[in-house]
Amino acid sequence: MSETSPGAALSANPAADVCVPFMVNGGAFRGRIVRLTASVTDILTRQRSPAPVSAILAEAMASAVALAGGLKYTGVFTLQVQGKGPVKMLVTDVTSEGELRACVKYDAAAVEAEMVRTRSGGLEPHLLGPGGHLAFTVDQGPDTERYQGIVELSGESLAETVHHYFRQSEQLESALKVAVATPQTPDEPWIASALLLQRMPEEGGLKHLSRDEAEDAWRTAVILLGSLKNSELLDLTLSPERLLTRLFFTIGVVPSARRPIDFQCRCSRERSERILASFPSEEVRSYAEHGKIHMTCEYCNSDYVFDIDELDAIIQKHRTETERPESP
Repeated sequence: MSETSPGAALSANPAADVCVPFMVNGGAFRGRIVRLTASVTDILTRQRSPAPVSAILAEAMASAVALAGGLKYTGVFTLQVQGKGPVKMLVTDVTSEGELRACVKYDAAAVEAEMVRTRSGGLEPHLLGPGGHLAFTVDQGPDTERYQGIVELSGESLAETVHHYFRQSEQLESALKVAVATPQTPDEPWIASALLLQRMPEEGGLKHLSRDEAEDAWRTAVILLGSLKNSELLDLTLSPERLLTRLFFTIGVVPSARRPIDFQCRCSRERSERILASFPSEEVRSYAEHGKIHMTCEYCNSDYVFDIDELDAIIQKHRTETERPESP
């Protein structure tokens, strides 16, 4: 039986923004536990969305980090939801370096109307609505083939839709639990946590188990995951490593090194200039107000302001760069 040993991993900051990979039952199953505080708080504060919308976006961020943590890629993993309810779209992506960002688009009046609607059984409001879809994309650059998986939205949460995706695909059998804590005062942070458990293929981690033993072991692991309370997953005094030890102690768990996660937008004034230069000059000028052109990043809400008098120079600069021949 394996269990985490005391030391630096257990004494590390329990409130840090991290993804912790782990193995369960001698490597038969693998998983990731995600804890996000500062990054989601920064992102959601910049977004300034209603709390129920922010909670869905926080859930998506934790899910994306957990899913991306199991992939070997160099680039960007994106989770995108197209909804047909009050929330029209949300996007969150995480780079292979652990840089996270997210944005959301919604109908404010429809969100407010849905939140006051009474639903039987105390079910959560359908902010995404039925009929939308969830997409996962892995982009490793212009010289590689993009991977994408798409599934219809189903169930009462994003976590249930992720389960639906794995059931329909040829991916590993998986179980996911996600929890979000909404701040009750201005001084409190947002907390988003996720725990993803995946069954290894037979040719991988199940060599030491018979088929029946593997089935029993998987059921046991899923039952243990189901016993996890949201309050435990969101407890900032409890490190992810200690939580794993407490949860899977009876079947053995070995956490790996932490992977730090932080909010990092990829926008810049230079990128905004290139976007301006890609459109016809007259079209860009039509967007000017009081002689200024504003470009606001949907991810971080940064506002880049350009004087209309400098537009020609910007266009010339970037078109010259595009037309410049490559060095031999």
